Amino acid sequence: MPSQDQRGSDAGRARPGGRHRAPTQPSSAGRALRTTGAIVAIAGTATAVSAMPAGAATADDFAKLRQCESGGNYSINTGNGFYGAYQFDLQTWHGLGYSGKPSDAPPALQDEAAHKLYNARGWSPWPSCSAKLGLTRNGPAPAGSDASTASPTVEAPAPMTLATARQELGGTGYSGTALSAAFADTVRADAYLWQNAMRQRKFVLTVDGKFGPQSQRLAAFYSYLTGASDGQSGVVGRNLWSVTVY
Repeated sequence: MPSQDQRGSDAGRARPGGRHRAPTQPSSAGRALRTTGAIVAIAGTATAVSAMPAGAATADDFAKLRQCESGGNYSINTGNGFYGAYQFDLQTWHGLGYSGKPSDAPPALQDEAAHKLYNARGWSPWPSCSAKLGLTRNGPAPAGSDASTASPTVEAPAPMTLATARQELGGTGYSGTALSAAFADTVRADAYLWQNAMRQRKFVLTVDGKFGPQSQRLAAFYSYLTGASDGQSGVVGRNLWSVTVY
């Protein structure tokens, strides 16, 4: 008599003449399992597609940041050179493409600007509060933070000119912030004034207010020529400013 193992083995072999037998219909239980599996797979795929990217910043992160920076006050202006809920300085605000003062802008526009700055530089523009709050997510800012959400009545800022740069800095005074590679993509009044001063000295230089590689190289060269140094090659601080801008 065949053993139980042999019977199991024989059961798995094709039987003679089996090609004409009616196909075996799947059981209702099998159909249910396969259907359930398909639904689970589809649901899992939908969840994966709609899930937030790992490490993405959240609206709650920015709410905590506002609270730390300004107590959540969008209209705050204490006269310390920083404005609004996220405490922007004017040069950064204008460099992001906005006009006027941050504290005068509607909350949605200030949020948009903060998201834009975060997407470009992470939490580094807010070193104290981001460290205090433990903000470590480095994914994109919350959805809806692009320029399409801005009010259509907001006008683009006027191009930087020598007159507006001097007005913003109160003449030709040093801003107190050293110009470095960190401002390569930001339009700043002090960078514009310095570039203009170097153009007056007959150096070939684009005057656009962005302290990019061209400006950095010229700063390093002029520091070498004059011996005026601000501690790092290619940086314009108070010492190099004093020998280039009147």
